[in-house]
Amino acid sequence: MTDIEIYELAGEVLSSISNDLQGSIYSDLKGTLSIVWSIEPTVNAWAESSGNIEQPPHHKIGIHYELVLQIYRDIAIYCEYIEHNADKELFKLWLEDDFQPFELLTSHFSKETYLKNMFIGAITWVFFHELGHLNQEHGYIRKKFSDITTTSIHECNINTNEVIKEKVAAISHVTEIAADYEATYSTILELIRHFKGDDLKASIYILFCGISCVLYRFHGSKSFILEDTPMGSHPNALVRLEIIAPIVHEFLSLPVLHEIINIKLTRESLIHLCSTASSTAGLLWFRRNSENGQGKLPDNYFLMGSMNRPGMKIYIKVIIETWDEIEPTIKKIRRNRDDLSLLNFTKEYREILSK
Repeated sequence: MTDIEIYELAGEVLSSISNDLQGSIYSDLKGTLSIVWSIEPTVNAWAESSGNIEQPPHHKIGIHYELVLQIYRDIAIYCEYIEHNADKELFKLWLEDDFQPFELLTSHFSKETYLKNMFIGAITWVFFHELGHLNQEHGYIRKKFSDITTTSIHECNINTNEVIKEKVAAISHVTEIAADYEATYSTILELIRHFKGDDLKASIYILFCGISCVLYRFHGSKSFILEDTPMGSHPNALVRLEIIAPIVHEFLSLPVLHEIINIKLTRESLIHLCSTASSTAGLLWFRRNSENGQGKLPDNYFLMGSMNRPGMKIYIKVIIETWDEIEPTIKKIRRNRDDLSLLNFTKEYREILSK
């Protein structure tokens, strides 16, 4: 696709979602939701809520053309990598027989279809991430619970070199995770609207490939070194992947859902799907960004499960403590009242952390 065709497809998809939300939710609230497109050559998206939170919402989601272009190009390279099957022998050793990436990607949809759907899924997830910030009024939350002075939220902090620490960083990290959580849930619902049965299973894999491509772009090709406490404006990309993957596992494996989606999806099979998607995206990113695409893989470069990663329990405890502090306010002011879309740490998960 040409650059113009990529922009047009992204505009068509996101405008359709925005118009549906305007007609079904924002009109009832007497508010507005608009998309602003930026020609600034930065891989960025942003969310802005204007006015008082007690008034009707007037929300803007900013999308940079450079962001959708890079997402498409990354995904096109990923699809070509899997199609060529250059790491076939590695994948045979690494992954389960029924979850080989070449077959998962190419056996159900045509190349044109799976490339297009992966791109649509990825940009839809980015859009819903920004909408999650707005639904939960994270700009207001950050201003109320920390010393941040603006209610505008950018995915790339391009205007400052200052490292965010302590309470400000914790608030920023947990609201990013909450936006990821809502985005993943909302994007899965969009898949269920459009696909059923084996088509849905294939689409889940394609979606998680797209999300993984997006997040590995921000992770880079270095080893993952986790800080015990939040630092900077955003969690590490692998932390984000490890937290949102269980949403897919748990929600789509609910027996009550299987009659609706016309397929039984086990938790184990969904774990394998997400693991294959994230691992292959990570390996490609390493090959693209390391010298000659070879060499020793960095430590802690792939998903391990949040409880298996050194230092993760300490970090997650800070996240949960921060979420428990701000959750009552978010529940009071949020625009989206669907409880399943709200970040949740179960009693069982909390008990594991406390041991």
